[in-house]
Amino acid sequence: MKFKLTNLLKNPCYIPVFITSIALAACQTNPQTNPTDQRNHYAYITNQGDNTVSVINTVTNKVANTIKTGKAPVGVAVSSKLQLAFISNVESQEISIINTRNNQLTGSIKTKGSPVGLALSADSETLYVADWFDNRVLAINTKQPEQIRELSVGDAPAGLIVSPDNQWLYIANRDSNDIAVVETASFSIKKRIPVGKHPFGLTMSKSGRLLASVNVQDDTVTIIDTQTNQQQSMKVGYHPYCAAFSSDEINLYVTNTQDDSVTVLDLSTQKVITTINVGSTPEGIAIDHVNQRAYVANWGSNNVSVIDTKTKQLLTTIKTGDKSRAFGQFILSQQ
Repeated sequence: MKFKLTNLLKNPCYIPVFITSIALAACQTNPQTNPTDQRNHYAYITNQGDNTVSVINTVTNKVANTIKTGKAPVGVAVSSKLQLAFISNVESQEISIINTRNNQLTGSIKTKGSPVGLALSADSETLYVADWFDNRVLAINTKQPEQIRELSVGDAPAGLIVSPDNQWLYIANRDSNDIAVVETASFSIKKRIPVGKHPFGLTMSKSGRLLASVNVQDDTVTIIDTQTNQQQSMKVGYHPYCAAFSSDEINLYVTNTQDDSVTVLDLSTQKVITTINVGSTPEGIAIDHVNQRAYVANWGSNNVSVIDTKTKQLLTTIKTGDKSRAFGQFILSQQ
């Protein structure tokens, strides 16, 4: 797998986190987006090679803004409630904060670690940060960002996802080959779920019933029923990376970095429906469920492929920045 965190050495020592120039004042609460409303939906795409984020309007499929961030941006977490986008920058060791109302950089959080994966709690009150090299996860209070908790997890934590009821945080530990299940209230690990080799991307269905782990080295995804703990493993393409569920929980879309494709799975039959050719080295994927389009960040071809989820065909390709990754939940719906 081509993991591209350059110029970082593993540091086993804990370095305290500190905050710089951060504006997390209370923002207007955004109401639930009406399913028929097609206004103001955006994809925030990290471009690791040129230290920017491309903001794509998912109605027009045009780049609306390009925003300068820290060095080597990778992870994304967006909040309609806060009207903020959080970006992890692995080489400048910080989290950039973007005001999504005006698409301006509004501050940063210094981590002195190697932040990769990001996830927001369902209420947007906690930002979880996976520190890849120090094998820990940080929990940052978005209202009082000086309040930071730290938890040692497995080896090389990558993808993160929070359950819709806000009770559980799931962490993919790439080098431990497991998922750590963290109770958010106590911020403690309650169990570990063994999965395939080198789990990286994580995604959860809308109801929270299904959790998908994308296992890079054995070319599979593990589907976990969070209520029964039953698992099923499904074969996908070569070196899969990230995944996204359809809103009805019937299909799973999986990026395959070395096949330059997206595999579409039918979860009821456990079969591949189709394989869609996209750009070079596809990594992050997220779905705009209102407009019924999946967005795929292509690291190797510096663009984003747009898939029509109704027809399951490639719709268009959008030029972005250098080495687009968009690791995380990067689609923002707001009015």
